[in-house]
Amino acid sequence: MIDQPNPTHLSRGALVAEKLVIRPDLAVIRLEVSPEFRPIPGQHIAVVHPDGERRPYSIASRPEHDYFFELHVRRIDGGKVSRWLVDEVSPGDTVRIQPPAGGFINRDSPDGQKLLLIATGTGLAPLLPILQEALERNSTAGIWLFHGGRHRRDLYADDRLRRLAVQDDRFHYFGCCSRQAPGDPLLSGRVTEWIEHFLPGLSGFKVFVAGHPEMVADVSTLCSTLGVDPAVGLITDAFEFDHARVNDTWEKSTIRMNRSAPTPDPELWGQLGNGAILQEVLRDFYELAFEDERLGPFFAGVTQQRLREKQYSFLRSLMLGTRDYLGQRPRNAHHWMVISDDLFDYRLERMTECMRAHGISEPLIRRWHAFEEFFRADIVKHQPIARTLNGQPLRLDGFEDMTLDEGSLCDACNQGIDAGSPVRVNLRLGTVYCHPCFNREPGPGSDRPEAE
Repeated sequence: MIDQPNPTHLSRGALVAEKLVIRPDLAVIRLEVSPEFRPIPGQHIAVVHPDGERRPYSIASRPEHDYFFELHVRRIDGGKVSRWLVDEVSPGDTVRIQPPAGGFINRDSPDGQKLLLIATGTGLAPLLPILQEALERNSTAGIWLFHGGRHRRDLYADDRLRRLAVQDDRFHYFGCCSRQAPGDPLLSGRVTEWIEHFLPGLSGFKVFVAGHPEMVADVSTLCSTLGVDPAVGLITDAFEFDHARVNDTWEKSTIRMNRSAPTPDPELWGQLGNGAILQEVLRDFYELAFEDERLGPFFAGVTQQRLREKQYSFLRSLMLGTRDYLGQRPRNAHHWMVISDDLFDYRLERMTECMRAHGISEPLIRRWHAFEEFFRADIVKHQPIARTLNGQPLRLDGFEDMTLDEGSLCDACNQGIDAGSPVRVNLRLGTVYCHPCFNREPGPGSDRPEAE
């Protein structure tokens, strides 16, 4: 038997050189780190709690220039690592960290590249070294940075960024507060409300977005509609916090429920041959995905045909606004999959290759991407989540008998199941079986359960 490696064996000690408490729940921590750790601007390190629990923190500095690794840590209610760092760790202490990692970096930007940087809260941290590196390039065409928060105190680098904007006319800074005090000169509202106001078109921009997952998802959708190609021009880093799992379950589910559905696009459907081209793209994509070393493992036990049929039906209902799709919604269908923003983008890149191979124009690709990006917040996560059925959370494994509140499809016979019908559900895969199928003898290797 091969044991999983102990995270502490992969880590190195780092001296806490400075700690600045910006406000009671926010600290800037500067670490003196071994020279072997050489981050690329935008990357993060994992900080290891004494009991072995780890949390990633973006590096807000450029150690080759600033010497220290600077971390911006907000204390999270229920967050073990953040509370330890903000409340207990002191200068002179040694903490253990893991090597820099992450794909939130500005690679391969051509001369004249315009940059749009968008953050909420401490999502600003990875953008600061990207900003500084870009300003050192004489060829940078211009940089726009939007930093959002609920209150002025959340814009903890406001003075610094305003001074930088005065010093360099290539840099344009906008601080946005959704709960602005009367008379405050900051922009009132969310960052998504102001981006389109100042930048109605984003063709030619490279966009970096970091912070709250819902904001990242909303900005990603907006960028697609404003001309950004998500496959090459959009880099995202959705911050996941302990409190999102402990205290905000109701709030996050409410946000998902209240998000407006993607606007139907029947013209796009027509441009896709009324579904004919869509079917060809999905055929090529799933043939590629099943052989892909990163995507293939997620499709174990499922046929290409079944996936194509479900995805076709799902996209058809979105583009035409018919609301007749009976399969699982993305949050439930992907509940057990640990999918990063990088992997989400990788899948989108492979899909984009198939779209282009079938002659789909770039504007139509962006319109298709808008539907994909809308569900990023439901799919990207760092650990499995519980499925829900009839509004109730389910276990993550095994089978369960229940009665449907809404109609669905049987994953064995592909027949419709009416609301009020008894079903048996595979809680990991989310497959649903009608009464005749879960009473039928399963074939060899089938994941369909025998009747109890």
